[in-house]
Amino acid sequence: MTFALPLGSTAELHNRLQTEQHWGYTIYRTTFSTQADAAFPTILRYLDAFDPAIYEGIWARYQSTVIEDAARFTGASIESVRDHFEASVENQDRRDLFNSDRMCIVIDEESLLTLPDASVEGLEAEGPTHVHESTRFLKVLEAWPTVDEYDSFPGWMKCSPRALWDLWKMMGDGEEMRNSWEDMDEMDEGVYCGP
Repeated sequence: MTFALPLGSTAELHNRLQTEQHWGYTIYRTTFSTQADAAFPTILRYLDAFDPAIYEGIWARYQSTVIEDAARFTGASIESVRDHFEASVENQDRRDLFNSDRMCIVIDEESLLTLPDASVEGLEAEGPTHVHESTRFLKVLEAWPTVDEYDSFPGWMKCSPRALWDLWKMMGDGEEMRNSWEDMDEMDEGVYCGP
C-alpha cells in the first residue's frame, strides 16, 4: 500500500541513513491483558503497513524497537516511559541525534481500545483518508520536552497511525512536538492527524 508524499520528503531521511543503520520508532507496550496479548501483534503489523511511499532502499531499513516488559511497564505512566526512554537514549550517547532518539510511541489501554479492528487487510480496504483517522490513535511522547507550569502542552500527544510519518518528518526538522500539538483543532478531537 502506498500513499503519495510531496516530492523530496525523504531527502533528509535518505541522508541520515548514510550514517544510521536503521530508522523507526521505539514502541512501548504498557497493557498486558489477554485482549492486549491477542491484539498487539496485529497492531504492530498494522503500523508497519503504513508504507510511506518511499523507495525500497529506505523502507527496507525501517525497524521499530518494541519494548514489552510486563513486569516493568504494566500500567506505566507516560512519565515513567519517558524516564526509561530518555535514560536509554542517554546511555547510548544519542540525545537529539536522530528522530528515533527524540520521541517514542506508547500503546496503553486507552490506545488499545481504539485499535481493536486495526488490521493490514482493513487498512488496504479503507484507503488513505478513512474516517478512523481521528478515532484510532497511539500516544507519542517527546523526550526532554520543553514544558513549564503555564504550558498546556503535556509533552506528549495522541497521534493517528496515519500521521506517524508526518510526525517523523516534522521532528526531523528540529521542531518540537508542541508545534504539531498546537496545530490540532476541534475537528481532530484531540488526536494529531497531520498538517
